[in-house]
Amino acid sequence: MLSVRPSIKNSLSVIRNKDEIIARWISHVVSPHIVGVVVTSAMALEYSPDPLKALLWLFGLMPLLVLPPLGYLLWLVRRGKLADIYMPERETRLRPLTLMMVWLLICWGLIRHWQAPSVVEMFVLAATVMIGVLSLVTLFWKISFHGATITAAATATMLIAGSSAWPVMLLVPLVGWARVRLERHTPRQVIFGSLVGALIALILVHGAIFSVS
Repeated sequence: MLSVRPSIKNSLSVIRNKDEIIARWISHVVSPHIVGVVVTSAMALEYSPDPLKALLWLFGLMPLLVLPPLGYLLWLVRRGKLADIYMPERETRLRPLTLMMVWLLICWGLIRHWQAPSVVEMFVLAATVMIGVLSLVTLFWKISFHGATITAAATATMLIAGSSAWPVMLLVPLVGWARVRLERHTPRQVIFGSLVGALIALILVHGAIFSVS
């Protein structure tokens, strides 16, 4: 028992000393791009009449949806217009966000034209709405995109899988801590981002249910 306590103390000491690195890894691994892919794949499996077809559509469309906006962000970072792809300064967010929203609307139009599964169309529309809402808030106040996306993902997972999936909600405070630890957001900015994400998840899941009923 005595040997266990020093071990626990040593582990906590290592975590405290490495907390910034840990927070940075959490921000990368649970990034909006990755979270969006995971939650949409889960919804396709749950709600689509033909899950395999929906997943094939998703994996085929993801490069179209993600790579051009991500490439644009990396280009802005390389030119020194952004500190990193997560756009930490509120003043630098509006132009990239506007272009991302326009791109998603174009993709949504193409998806409708190609008659993709409804759950895929619903995901792109929900992503566009979320970016639009967060962009409007960004005009006046900085809000957490990480907080919004992880809460949307966790809420959607709970709605799909039920109360047995409650551990996924632990990711919400974990990601919130990471963004605050890195001084990218205040607790209020994370909380309000999470509220937006939860609302979008409710609309997305119930919209998916309605579209296939």
